[in-house]
Amino acid sequence: PVVVISVLAGLSSVAQILESIKRFAAVDDVFSKSFATTLVLKSDPTFNNADLSAKLRSSALLSAVYYSHPKSHVEVLPSGPYFLYGGGIHQAWRLYEDELDSFIFSVVPDDVLKPKRQVLRYTVLESFGSSGTWRNIAEPSQEKPLAGARMGVKDIFRLEGVKLTMMSRPWIELYGPDEESADYVKKLISLGAVIVGKTKMASFASPEEPTDQWIDFHCPVNPRRDRYQRPSSSSTGAGVALAGYPWLDYSIGGDSAGSVRAPAPCSGLFSLRLSFNSTSMRGIPANLSKFDVVGQLSRDLDDLHHTVAHTFDLNDNSTQFPSKILYAQEFYPLVNEKQQAMTEEFISILEGFLGVKRTLFSMTETWDRSPLKEAEGKSLLEYLEKTDVRRSILTGCHMASTNSATITKKFGKEAYVGPVVRFRWNVGKGISRDEYETYLDHLAVFRNWFGQHLMSHDPQTLSNAILIMSYGMPDPEYRDEPNLPAGTFISLRKNSSPVFHAPQLVLPFAQMPYHSKISGRDEVRPIASTMIGAKGTDLMLIKLTKAAFKKASWPITINIGRLMYPLADNLRNVAPSSENSANTYAAVRQAVNAVKELETPLMELSTEEVGRSCVVV
Repeated sequence: PVVVISVLAGLSSVAQILESIKRFAAVDDVFSKSFATTLVLKSDPTFNNADLSAKLRSSALLSAVYYSHPKSHVEVLPSGPYFLYGGGIHQAWRLYEDELDSFIFSVVPDDVLKPKRQVLRYTVLESFGSSGTWRNIAEPSQEKPLAGARMGVKDIFRLEGVKLTMMSRPWIELYGPDEESADYVKKLISLGAVIVGKTKMASFASPEEPTDQWIDFHCPVNPRRDRYQRPSSSSTGAGVALAGYPWLDYSIGGDSAGSVRAPAPCSGLFSLRLSFNSTSMRGIPANLSKFDVVGQLSRDLDDLHHTVAHTFDLNDNSTQFPSKILYAQEFYPLVNEKQQAMTEEFISILEGFLGVKRTLFSMTETWDRSPLKEAEGKSLLEYLEKTDVRRSILTGCHMASTNSATITKKFGKEAYVGPVVRFRWNVGKGISRDEYETYLDHLAVFRNWFGQHLMSHDPQTLSNAILIMSYGMPDPEYRDEPNLPAGTFISLRKNSSPVFHAPQLVLPFAQMPYHSKISGRDEVRPIASTMIGAKGTDLMLIKLTKAAFKKASWPITINIGRLMYPLADNLRNVAPSSENSANTYAAVRQAVNAVKELETPLMELSTEEVGRSCVVV
């Protein structure tokens, strides 16, 4: 084990180099004392290191000092812990056990020194923990790509060199490793992200719930509460991993009909369904192509804003916040009175921050007062009849006809899918292309009507209003209880943001007490509300929430493990913000930047290379 450090203009003394090593120990969970006894100094070949070398060798803390003279900036290894073996230097990785069973597999890059504009190829890490039960997840040093964000990606994203499983054994039999990564994954890597593995999901990103609907693979374990609550469906592993593992910075999922929104309240996380067409979907199998987007899960609103701002095609030129809070009578009041009381407090802090009162309205009555000729006199419910069912056609036609036929031809048998997926595919087969096109036309008319009469773009605020909507269940949902038979679709209410092509920000803000039949003690369940803005207001929604929460002394950082927030004796059962952000990527970036401030390379590096030095190595 060795520690690699650049000999730079700012690190010209033994004291400064030892201080740099101390910083590694403070911010890098891969680093340990064993790395600190042997030092490899990177320097320009012309650098006079004789005096520094003598002083370092006289230090009682170091047993050996070596020198490395890279020939070009491409060959420069970022500072951090490594291993010297067989005449080469090798990157140090730390293995963590996936005790929550949230990853389908871990991955490591084949060539860590590949030029930054070439996409990495990955290999599956086949390793189990000491118990032989849980897979290991390989974690690189956060100091080797300085401030490199550790990310898990949902198993809908193609990753060069590894298989896309879709959580289906027949699918795994049918296809080999992918030859190209999804465009969004390429973007993440180009900006320095470290892809540590693929997270589990319900098969074909469907709404399967544990445990009896997960057939081919076992559903991950929700770390919240009594650990036997359902983690919801689709982006299940993404939520579980981020809620349970401090070494993971981000979880990336997708959202068609709730895939990152539904797991967020269950796992107690912030999540954002992005505006439609805010990034390329190439390399992600279509689920509902007219509504599919990349989704983000996060423990911290600063972290969420950071990754959204850097990885999506969005411009936030808003100078003010919206002046209207839409409160739909179709959505409220909630059935659970305690949940409604908590939601009232959520709305109240928004009202106080924006200086406006909510606008009560009825969507159906507004439609009746402002009829469209395309609706031919139909009510809103009549005009949108069966739209939730027709949403399944793309899944049915694409997945069922293509892959089932291929499997039958190749293996001489039908492809097995679970009852939820089978039901939806069968419904999709029964809907004609003309019916589907009519459905899309109706939704486009409804989307335009909503923009004209209720929520429109504004040059200063980007959206003249925000729509408030609850998300998640207030009562416990035990994973050992049977599910209802397959045969239901998500209501149009839950699908408002996909229909509007709009962003929806999920915000867990309260904790509902309940007595657990599992643990035999009182537990708390996350309670969430959401905000929907006009298309393109993704960053504005995050900024608005941060400002309103901070003014109300509400936390913008979520904890890992059993409790989302520290408990307190108030309506929300949440303690005021403590500014504790030790487990956020923002905190790591701040600590890493302290190291970077000490280092200014002697070699000629372009501004772009220095700014993007957090590529996987």
